[in-house]
Formats: sequence, C-alpha cells, structure tokens
Amino acid sequence: MIKIVLDAMGGDNAPAEIINGALYAVNHFDVAIILVGDEYIIRTFNVDHPNISIIHASQSIDMDESPLQAFKKKKDSSIHVGLTLVKEGKADAFLSAGNTGAVMSCSLFILGRIPGVDRPALASVIPTKKGRALMLDMGSNVDSKPIHLEQYAMMGHFFSSQVLHVDQPKVGLINIGEEEEKGNQLTQETYESLKGNTAINFIGNLEGKDILYHKADVIVCDGFVGNTLLKFGEGLVDFIMSEIKNGILSSSPLAKLGGVLLKPVFKSIKKRIDYEEYGGAPLLGVNGVSLVAHGKSKQKAIVSAIRTAIESVESNMIDKISTAFQREYANQ
Repeated sequence: MIKIVLDAMGGDNAPAEIINGALYAVNHFDVAIILVGDEYIIRTFNVDHPNISIIHASQSIDMDESPLQAFKKKKDSSIHVGLTLVKEGKADAFLSAGNTGAVMSCSLFILGRIPGVDRPALASVIPTKKGRALMLDMGSNVDSKPIHLEQYAMMGHFFSSQVLHVDQPKVGLINIGEEEEKGNQLTQETYESLKGNTAINFIGNLEGKDILYHKADVIVCDGFVGNTLLKFGEGLVDFIMSEIKNGILSSSPLAKLGGVLLKPVFKSIKKRIDYEEYGGAPLLGVNGVSLVAHGKSKQKAIVSAIRTAIESVESNMIDKISTAFQREYANQ
C-alpha cells in the first residue's frame, strides 16, 4: 500500500481541512496517510483509522518565514520530519499546503536532486479549453539558463505522459512570438536546444494567448514568467466571477432571472477553472515525490493532491525521469 506523508500543520486551513482530506482519502483510495505535526492538536480531531498514523513534530514553519533559515533552525518542523520519512524509505511521497519555499528548500536538501538535473522545477496543472496542461517552472527558479528550461521540458514531458496520461505530449516554449528568432537570448537559445532534443515532442514557441487554447500539453518557461502568469490567472478568475455576480445582482429583475437560469453554466465553468480540481504542484527533479498544494487548500484540494501523489508513485515517475536523464546526458 502506498504511504503518503501529509503535513498536518501546513496551510491557511490546517489542521482541520488537511485532516478531513486525509480521512476522505483513506476511505476512498488504497492508501495509507502519515499525518506529521503537533500530535496533541491532531488528536483533538477524530483521526482513528487503521490507515492513518501520526508522527509528532514539535515545530511548524509559518508562511512568511525564510525557507533557508527555517531549514537550518527548524529540524523538527512538520516539513523537515515529513520529507525525512520519504528520504529514509518509510513513506513514498510528501505533500504540504504550507510554505512553498520551505517545501522546495527542504526537498532539495533532504531528498537531493535526480542525477543529471541541475535545478528542480515546480510544475502546475492548469485548465485549458481541451482539458488540462502542465506549466513549469512556476517560481522555483527566477533566473534560469537554456539548459534548465530544456530539463524542465523533459521532466514535464514525463509527468504529462506518465501521470496525466497524455500520449506523446506536445511541448511548447513561452515567448513573445511564434517565430523561431523571436524573444530574448534565453528563449532563443532554449529554442535551439529543444529543437534538437529527440526525447520530447517540441512544437515551437507559444504566445500567451495560446496557453488556454491548449496548443501544447507541456508549457515551458522560467520561474519569473511562470509565477507571474499563475498569479495573474488566479486574480483574473476571481475578478471575472466577482464581476459576473455583481453585475447580475445590480441588474433588472429580468437580468436576475437570466442569471438564475444560467447558474448551472456558471457552476460548471467555476468547477473547470477551480484550482481545487487539479491537486498539488509536483516539485520535479528532486529524488523523491514531493508536492505543494495551494495555501488556501481545503478538503477537496487536499484529496486531489493526494490523488496526484498516488499517481506519481504508481507510475514510477522518479525512476523514469532518472533513466531519461542518464540516457540524455550520459555523453556530456
């Protein structure tokens, strides 16, 4: 049975929603959950289940703490203890809705990198017109080199094919134009590298408008661009849904009636673009399965993230990425 370590203290809604997600998962999936955090607090909830265990961690990392300082000074934090369980082979994957930087730093220092990977990348599944696509890097590296983006593309290819079950995923590079010569030095040099990489199905440059129309299954960019796009997208969704709601409420009775009739449509759209549907963001390139969930995650989002963790383990994603990198860079 797959064992998932869950940071019970991480996130805006911890520990209640984290524990609710764990309870749902063990009742619906063939999985064991290890809750890591303050045992006294965790046991105030009804967590009695044969597939749930608790590991005490006396410290937690706040959302605004320095990731590096937290790693050095808080060796008994729920993040540090949880990732150590994965490192020691006592669990198969780690998931936290806590401090993203701390999860990334601890994952890198505790689990290490897959041989051949220069920099791990944070990937995120995003909704598109045709379903969902994978974008990386979403902010773990804001200053990247062409070799890093090429590696992001390879890791994204394997996650998309093995976990998202996309056959021969199309890989695109975010740029300011579709033409090969467009962009800055980073994107131009990356284009050349990706064009010559036979391990992936590179289709060329993507403009921002192409992302949601699913021109590619894997969308590659540096962390500065990726994080900006992610935050803009989250804000845009909230803005549009708020404006629709306010517009209907302040309209004529006839318009309000129309809003009531269209409510199922709005609910369907909201469901498709809701981050809770897409689970955790995997940190690709570290030598173990480590995922970050949204800081505002509630039960539904935690369950989705646990499902992603399970699929990552079942697909042997780490071994497949490792094998691919050994083959690709063996002669370099």
